Amino acid sequence: MLSCHNEQYQTDLPLHIRFFDARRHDSVSGIVALAEFRKINHYLQIKNLCLDSAHDNYPTYELCKKWNIAPFIDLNSNRGRPESIPKRLDIDTDGTPLCAAGFRMVYWGYSPKRHDCKWRCPVACGKEEKCTCEVPCSSSSYGRCLYTKPAWDIRLYTPIPRGTEEYKKTYNNRTSSERVNNRILNDYHLHDMKIHGKKRYSFFAMIASMNTHLDARLKKAKQDAA
Repeated sequence: MLSCHNEQYQTDLPLHIRFFDARRHDSVSGIVALAEFRKINHYLQIKNLCLDSAHDNYPTYELCKKWNIAPFIDLNSNRGRPESIPKRLDIDTDGTPLCAAGFRMVYWGYSPKRHDCKWRCPVACGKEEKCTCEVPCSSSSYGRCLYTKPAWDIRLYTPIPRGTEEYKKTYNNRTSSERVNNRILNDYHLHDMKIHGKKRYSFFAMIASMNTHLDARLKKAKQDAA
């Protein structure tokens, strides 16, 4: 299921439902559902896509790049450090550079001319109270800077850098899918219907989804009238 969250009205809506056999991996099912949704709703531009670690694979990132979608995908901790990242650079598990003292550096923007991302000393940016380095990493009050290139690894270095507040805020919207599932399965009792067969599940899931949209329209009308 594809879903979305509306921050203004605090509503969660199902967008596209597709039933698959359980033996198919989630990473495949998700891309098939996304492709179907784009084909049906070709007039809509999908800006962000939030997925769990089951979708943490290079083909998904490459497809998002081709479709001009910003991927927000939880990392699979078993994949390790990509060999394409320079050995001289110390990084955290999400690709954020670490300073000599082991602190996470602060993202300071993307340079279109250089095609790289700038990271600053966390102490100079006020993110850490005290530096533990015996020898300061820079004599400047601006602090030491490091640069990472998205071309090094499309998985670690996404258009919106991992570890930033913007990334975290957007990725938190993924809980919308859990709330939509709860509405359909529990509030509208799809689990309690004791039905069998894909056709019956599809029918009642669609009815529950329509009701969820009607609930959202009613909520919006009440808020607008208040």
